[in-house]
Amino acid sequence: MSSLAHSEPAAASASPKNVEVWFRRVLIVFSAVAALGVLANLALIFWAQNQFTDPESIVGTQSRMLAGHGTLYYSLTTYPYTVCAYMPLFYSLEAIFVKLGFSAVLAGRLLSFAAMLGIFVLIWRLLILYTKDRYCAWTGTLLGASTALFLTWGTVGQVDTLAVSWAIAAFYEYSRYSLRDESAAGTSMLLRAGMFALLAFFTKQTMLACPAAIFLLLCMRRPRTAMQFGAGTAAVALAAALTLNAATHGRFLFDTVRANIFPFSLEKLGVHVHYVLVAAGELILVAALGFKQVRKARLTGPFLYLGMASLIFLGTAPKVGSDANYQIESTVMLVVCACLALHALDFFALSFRASKSWITLLQIPLAIHLILNFRITKYLFLTRVANEEVFRAQVEALRSYASDGGRLLSTDFNSLARLRDRLEVEPLVYKILVRAGVVDPEPLRRDLAAEAFSPVFLYEDVNSRAGELDLELSTLPNQQLEEVRRHYRMVAHIPGPYLNGVYVYKPAGAYKETASPGSPVPDHQ
Repeated sequence: MSSLAHSEPAAASASPKNVEVWFRRVLIVFSAVAALGVLANLALIFWAQNQFTDPESIVGTQSRMLAGHGTLYYSLTTYPYTVCAYMPLFYSLEAIFVKLGFSAVLAGRLLSFAAMLGIFVLIWRLLILYTKDRYCAWTGTLLGASTALFLTWGTVGQVDTLAVSWAIAAFYEYSRYSLRDESAAGTSMLLRAGMFALLAFFTKQTMLACPAAIFLLLCMRRPRTAMQFGAGTAAVALAAALTLNAATHGRFLFDTVRANIFPFSLEKLGVHVHYVLVAAGELILVAALGFKQVRKARLTGPFLYLGMASLIFLGTAPKVGSDANYQIESTVMLVVCACLALHALDFFALSFRASKSWITLLQIPLAIHLILNFRITKYLFLTRVANEEVFRAQVEALRSYASDGGRLLSTDFNSLARLRDRLEVEPLVYKILVRAGVVDPEPLRRDLAAEAFSPVFLYEDVNSRAGELDLELSTLPNQQLEEVRRHYRMVAHIPGPYLNGVYVYKPAGAYKETASPGSPVPDHQ
């Protein structure tokens, strides 16, 4: 325990036992609220049929393509023009569930939800390992279960939560090795740490903070072991990556590396930093206030991991197309570090003695974090429910236009995932790669000119464009939109939760056969 506890002048009049009872009751109440939030989101992932995010639809469709055709990484010299932007593990697990009869969206969400629960368990186990204090571990698990960021992305069929869970598991195994120093079992702990780090990397390629932190921590104590760990992990990762690349004729590295080099925007970084300060600023404050005491206790390993994860976050968050999922790993470690700070400051012992120390005032930022994140979670939950209702009406309205059996070109990923098992073009990445000169736009332009698609779903009226859409919005390159304007007729406008809804286009030749020139465009309300 910190010397701060011993410098406390006199015990307060309140009974420590009574204060502890009330403290425990408060934890129980907040834990019950957090559990209700987790259960409500679990129910939502079974009820909701439509996407929570655009990438969820893309990843799900690509996993169905893997399950159906056995191919994951595609050549962008021909159809399908789609980039599998992540490593293969999540896609493969999702495809297995699809083979077993699950829908891709439910399979992905269940994988993420299970990984989220695993993260909560690992927060508990890490804090027990470092502090041997159940109140500290309970507080950390509660902070994790109440953090809106985790509930948001732990219920989405994307790779992030699963990747982070592997990384935290790797750090837990290293921490066991470091703190217990069990020489007989130490090798197996480091091997498991390396294995989990590799699983994290082959789920998402930016999961480098954990192995980097482990390597640096080992260098401080056992440089030779550090070199063995670093060289062994890197060799396995490199060998597996090169094997995959050879098996896919170079498409693996193109998709996961070259096609992921998106333009950067400082404005995007500002949005991320603002969210961090709003949703986790209280934890940053607590961790900073207790860092000196944590360093005295020589328990700074998690802080180093937090630093490495924050560097990865700052290096990738400005990328166009990034979202709050880039913050998951650093936020998990921020929860752990904040609780280590509380422990090092003797927060729990001082609170139970009803101390007048400023340290007990840290209850205020903790309460603010819980209440604020409960409110964010409630807002996001209700937004998803409302969007689901609108999505269902939109998809049903679009279904009749996609029932002619023709090829579907859509910039609306949700309707594409619901109405087709295959992507023809993934517009967002495709547009960026065309601009970069990586992909030839001519094949798609020629097919649009030949009216090869029926129908085309766009987020815009090509006959009255107000200007260039934001780079992050899903659309087609200008020359291809011009072909849509020339060779297609807008036959419907379907309202939806995104932008101004979906505009439906049919080939001009087919339209002339079924409608008179002055027919109005139906606007489904």
